[in-house]
Amino acid sequence: MNTEDNDHRLKKIYLQLLELSKGNLSTQIERSEKKDDIEALTALINMTTEEIKDSFLHQGYVNFHDSYRYAIQAILVLDTHFCIEDINKHTIQSLGYDNQYLFNKPFDTLLHKTSLTTWKNTQNKLAKHEINEVSIQLDFKTKNDLLLPTYCHVIHFTNNTSFIGKTIITTFDIIQTRSLIENDLQQKIQNHLLQPKKTHKTFLQLSDIDKIRAAGEYIKSHLDEQLPSLREMALTFGTNEFKLKKGFKELYGMTVFQFLKEERLKKAHIIVAHTEKSFKEIAKMVGFKSASHFSREFKIRYGYRPKALRTAKDLE
Repeated sequence: MNTEDNDHRLKKIYLQLLELSKGNLSTQIERSEKKDDIEALTALINMTTEEIKDSFLHQGYVNFHDSYRYAIQAILVLDTHFCIEDINKHTIQSLGYDNQYLFNKPFDTLLHKTSLTTWKNTQNKLAKHEINEVSIQLDFKTKNDLLLPTYCHVIHFTNNTSFIGKTIITTFDIIQTRSLIENDLQQKIQNHLLQPKKTHKTFLQLSDIDKIRAAGEYIKSHLDEQLPSLREMALTFGTNEFKLKKGFKELYGMTVFQFLKEERLKKAHIIVAHTEKSFKEIAKMVGFKSASHFSREFKIRYGYRPKALRTAKDLE
């Protein structure tokens, strides 16, 4: 076992969790071809990051996403040789490099190896004037060796302007800003006073939300066990059966039993892809009665059976 390599991978996990604790949902951990517990943990953290990020865009029962907006994450100006001529402060902060390090560097030095081919093809087309404007997906790499997946809009100037021959790259991401929250709140109050509108309000109180979340966490940590009755679960978490049912629909967009099945299949997907455990073992680990039942539900959820996923992974 390469202890140094594992230490390096665990450090990436620590750094990613640190970014999450700061509210940064932009970075991810680079995946490897290993099939061990560290790689399974990496996949789980990346998946969790994506789910948290997606949740801010979900039109759910609580408008947490009101505090988030799409904003420009990076602006880079490239010279005629596609080297970095200018860069905004936020880009430097996001990537973690020193201010002077980035200037005059080829743009592709900021990219992860997975994006080099995409950028080279794009750069060649820009240089040959085959395209002047394009949107592409690129993975940046931070100083801490984390991935920063982005959607970029690239504009190459060919007309007779001061920017002729240069390229501007912008990326967008969701960020949280206090000023936006305050401005939105002020505008909503003014709109309400001028023209009151009927709005849908959830029947859940904050205390109810905490109880529903606690029930959800209980289910996630007991996937291999038979779920108690809804009445028993409601009593356990200090609520009633009606609020438990309605709460899951509003909080997670699905019933309690749909949530259970979804979590079982998500965990199973990770185990199939990153371990050599038999499908019978996996079915038992996540609470399915048999391997055949597990395989059937897996196919319904993902469109392919566990065997097909593992075969594809082995061929990578």
